[in-house]
Amino acid sequence: MPHDILLDVQELTIQYNFEGSLVPVVDQVSFFINRGEILALVGESGCGKTQVALALAGLLPKSAQSNKIYSTNLRTAMIFQDPMNALNPLLKVGSQIKEGIRNKSKRTKSEVLNLLNLVGIDNPEERYNQYPHEFSGGMRQRVLIAIALALKPQLLIADEPTTALDVTIQDQILLLLKKINTDQNVSILFISHDLSLVKRISQRVMVMYAGKIVENAPVKELFNNPKHPYTKALIKISKMNRNEEGQFPSISGIVPSPADYPTGCRFHPRCVIAINECNQKEPVIIVSDNHSWACPYT
Repeated sequence: MPHDILLDVQELTIQYNFEGSLVPVVDQVSFFINRGEILALVGESGCGKTQVALALAGLLPKSAQSNKIYSTNLRTAMIFQDPMNALNPLLKVGSQIKEGIRNKSKRTKSEVLNLLNLVGIDNPEERYNQYPHEFSGGMRQRVLIAIALALKPQLLIADEPTTALDVTIQDQILLLLKKINTDQNVSILFISHDLSLVKRISQRVMVMYAGKIVENAPVKELFNNPKHPYTKALIKISKMNRNEEGQFPSISGIVPSPADYPTGCRFHPRCVIAINECNQKEPVIIVSDNHSWACPYT
């Protein structure tokens, strides 16, 4: 059971207007994040992961309708997927990091240099006055992490932070996030579709499908004893190699549009063990110790 909860989300729902009707892209999602914990949120594109992240960071667009989910006293910062788009190309890196420091003083530049050093950027004095295009992809991602840390967050949201990076740089960013988590006791919500990364960085994993959490368990338990058919399928394809065309394998079928969610279990059209009841009744959540899943047939 959770013992030191930083964030407790209850029935988070995010809706958008689609052809005159409100459509939920995130549908009554509940979860918690403990202090100092790295929690992973996984699932295919279109499952609602980024919408959850934007809600936690207070960055949902005005067109979204969402219920309030946590106290505004929680300091939250977000690391985005594409650092080149997230950084202002016309501002020097030092200035962009400085913007995140709330109580600016004569020591502000020194604080920025310390942050650059903290995230592993060499020659911080020189880098302070450079522009984003003068940095590599991995270094730009480190700058985004420095900007996030300038806010002194209690919760750091990392939304696919290594997707655009090569494997070696991915490893470095993972190590940096783990170091920040350990040294500063910052909780991290790590969002990814890559289970190999999730397995290495997180303590607990939530699996999301079509706007709902379908499984939640400690990382070792999830990989050793997956319960939901969707989780099993994700783990299975994560172990496969590219095909002859150089493409990674995928689960048969596609994630349904929020405007066209199926009745019953939303995964049943793609599920290999689905029976008639699966398209009629929404599955109840089964809980066993600290492991929960939404399928009565596994």
